[in-house]
Amino acid sequence: MGLRRRYWVSLAVLLMFCTATVRAQGEDTLKLKVESSLRFDNNLFRLPADANLEALLGRVSAAERIDINSLSLSFSTTLSLQKFELSASLTNFRYQNFSYLSYVAHNYNAAWRWALTPSLRGSLGSQRQQTINSFADYQGFGLQNLRTNSSSRLDAAYDLDGSWSVVAGVSRASQINQQALTAQGDYREQSADLGLRYNAGSGSAVSYTLRSANGNYIDLAMAPAGLYDDGFQQIESELRLRWIASGKSVAELYTSQISRTHPHYARRDYGGRNAGVNFNWSLSGKSALVASWARELASYQTNTSNYSQTARLSLGPVWQLSPKAVVRARYEVAQSDYLGSPFGALATPRSDTTSAASLAFDWQPYQHLTISTSLENATRRSNLAGLDYEGKMATVSAQFSY
Repeated sequence: MGLRRRYWVSLAVLLMFCTATVRAQGEDTLKLKVESSLRFDNNLFRLPADANLEALLGRVSAAERIDINSLSLSFSTTLSLQKFELSASLTNFRYQNFSYLSYVAHNYNAAWRWALTPSLRGSLGSQRQQTINSFADYQGFGLQNLRTNSSSRLDAAYDLDGSWSVVAGVSRASQINQQALTAQGDYREQSADLGLRYNAGSGSAVSYTLRSANGNYIDLAMAPAGLYDDGFQQIESELRLRWIASGKSVAELYTSQISRTHPHYARRDYGGRNAGVNFNWSLSGKSALVASWARELASYQTNTSNYSQTARLSLGPVWQLSPKAVVRARYEVAQSDYLGSPFGALATPRSDTTSAASLAFDWQPYQHLTISTSLENATRRSNLAGLDYEGKMATVSAQFSY
């Protein structure tokens, strides 16, 4: 059975299940969303302006049109102190010029919000997300490379009194790429965390969490020549603050210290501090501003680096033009440095500056129908040759929800 046929069969089965469930349970516990989008991208593979497209792609243009059709179902119900949530989606991505990239994403998110007493509660959840790897980082021309991220988590919170709570959790996560990626390769990770949280009567809160993780790289044998290990350990201590500054503004701040070690090749170890702030400000009844800044470390293993250090700043104003029309803008700039060379200091470590600007318009002519359009421009400037790019994208979509 071909890809397109399997997709439509899956859609039909899910749609029949939706209809039956709506009739049995009532519309208050189930939501159905159907969306169709058309996206244009003038530089799909994020290539520099002087790239030889004919030699790399077999075409004189890297432009692409992508048809995206999705069906999503979400269901929730409450039984006494227990709440159950489930959402699942099928999304069909059809590439017109580079058809080998076409795929159907099967994603889900399930959660049980459990409680034994009002003071002892928690959640048990699992999720799966499938996307295509960004061509800003992966350029295996002629090959599809999907990434599947899966995770599951069990956590609990116990109220010591009206303000203080003890929180704990265990998690499992995995990342699987369809094609091998050394810098951000496949792995499985198990982690546990323990923390203390204080909840103020105003809605503000502060918490401290200590987290320990152990991971294994999948299908990656130890490689002494490249100092690639078969696993890792990571310890992280995090302090997080949620501050309700006023009825119109909320700030979330965090800082954490991380230490990542490897059992066989210590020259791959790294550590440092992550920090960030997110600020939501309701300027008026019809406008708002979302701003954020973050400095984050992440594993990025190559012959010249162990990790990346990225500082990111973004601004996102929102205007409510009318009860049925919203305009959203966003600008983000980031500086990424690739550090910790396992073979000694480099004269010129890689350093990238990326930026993205977008403008979107949402119109809801009817209660269950939303029409959206967006324009985006993305650029990267690097101190290494061949990594610069500029891409322009335009998207128009229609969404029906019920």
